[in-house]
Amino acid sequence: MGRVGHHLGIDFVISVGDNFYQAGLKGPHDAKFDNSSEVYTARSLQTQWFAVLGNHDYLGDTLLQIGDLLTQKDKRWFCQRSFQLKDKFVEFFFIDTTPFVDKYWSKEEHRKFDWRGIGGRQEYLDSQLETLNSKLESSVATWKIVVGHHTISSLGRHGDTHELVRQVLPILEKHSVDLYINGHDHCLEHIKRQDSSVHFITSGAGSKSFQGIHEATPEDGLQFAMDGQGFISVSMAVHELRVDFHDALGHNLHKLQLTK
Repeated sequence: MGRVGHHLGIDFVISVGDNFYQAGLKGPHDAKFDNSSEVYTARSLQTQWFAVLGNHDYLGDTLLQIGDLLTQKDKRWFCQRSFQLKDKFVEFFFIDTTPFVDKYWSKEEHRKFDWRGIGGRQEYLDSQLETLNSKLESSVATWKIVVGHHTISSLGRHGDTHELVRQVLPILEKHSVDLYINGHDHCLEHIKRQDSSVHFITSGAGSKSFQGIHEATPEDGLQFAMDGQGFISVSMAVHELRVDFHDALGHNLHKLQLTK
């Protein structure tokens, strides 16, 4: 990552959730935060990191991750439930996908998750959907990219997140979102189906890979998949967007190139 970051002159890094295994952070002195920070020592990675929460983060102290204390410990760290990041011709929309998943709210699972700060679940989901819809509607960016932890379209072990397919995907398609970037499945994937305008990018291969990828059919729209460790890089210009898929050593495995 450091070598690719240096070559591209990156502006920032995105973490697509499940930032701390196995159960988030337990408190401000949890060694997992410092241990994770010490991994990314390359000079090119000493830039802003924008993170969303994953389901494993919700098993720990979520308010700690989205608070200011961690930023005081490492100025690179920025994590919120949902937020926007925009430049002249691109806009990123970060969303909080974990509360959408029904099984996390079951009687058996509910008590394991730190739902503080959310309030009523349905009101929170409605607010997220309304905000995403209005922000996308008012965006004049050439490139629109939505980032969340859970998959929408995937052939990995977890597969599609049906709650997002029903509630989020129609908004992305309505507003011609170019990319949906997610983690959750521990692999690299590029899916572009004929019945959707969105390119689905899974970049969850930073840890615990080799969990299997289902056999694809033509309707699945699988353009590339790797069941191993790696990451992606995204390069943008006014009329061109490029996504490169890299293995753990930084070698290019696959690229997506879009023009407008």
